[in-house]
Parts: sequence; structure tokens; C-alpha cells
Amino acid sequence: MSQDENGASGEQYGRPTWSGLITWDTEGALMRYRVMAFIVGVGLVLLVFVGMPLRYFGHQKIVVQVVGTLHGYLYLLYLVAAADLGRRARWRLGRILGVVAAGFVPFLAFYVEHRVFQQMQAEHAATLDEEATGLGGQAAGVTD
Repeated sequence: MSQDENGASGEQYGRPTWSGLITWDTEGALMRYRVMAFIVGVGLVLLVFVGMPLRYFGHQKIVVQVVGTLHGYLYLLYLVAAADLGRRARWRLGRILGVVAAGFVPFLAFYVEHRVFQQMQAEHAATLDEEATGLGGQAAGVTD
């Protein structure tokens, strides 16, 4: 991997990779959150738009029983991933609650995940710029 002048890798910050999912930093928390948001979002869409019509119009309860139970357990993991990301990124309570509530509304999890990803990338870029400016200013100010 090549690195730019800020020392960051050429890959996109927060882009899910197998090795990144097990790192215990903010980027790893972002990746875990993104994966869980996608899984929970797909489960909720299946539950609402496939399972519920089958239950009420087709009198088939099995899809709701299976997908609903799976969605419930996976939502708990989504909560843990969102809380972990919120703690590591030092989010305020309102932002954490908004992210958590996104798991209740079909398709909203995808939108909120996208917004969180964009905001985290912008915050990461700003941090890199601050570090580069701070280091550059210190290096330029040290002359003998």
C-alpha cells in the first residue's frame, strides 16, 4: 500500500476489510458498525416487506418467526457496534440515539450509515490536516 504525504494509506477510511474488522480503534469500530448496519437494515427490510405480507396475506408465520428473531438478536449486536463507535469517536448522546433509532425504520439504517461514514471520513481528514499543520508549524518554527 502506498502512503500519502500525511502518512495515511491510499485506502478509504472506514472501508470494510477482514483485517480491519478486528482492529480495536475508531476505524475498526466504524467498519464493524457499517457491517452491522447493513445486516440489520437488510433483516428489517426482509421482515417488513416480505415477512409481514406473508404473515397477514399468505398466513405463513415462519418467515416472521425466523427473520424477526434473527433481526432482534442482530439488532443487539448493532447496538453494541454503535455504542462502541460512539464511545471511540466521542459522540454526543443525541447522535448516538439517532444512530440507534435508525435500526427501527426500514431503509433508514442504510441512509444513516452512509451519513455516519461520510461524517467520520470528514472528521478523519480534518484530524490528519490538523496533525500535518501542527507538525509542519512546529518543524518550521524550529530554526537555529
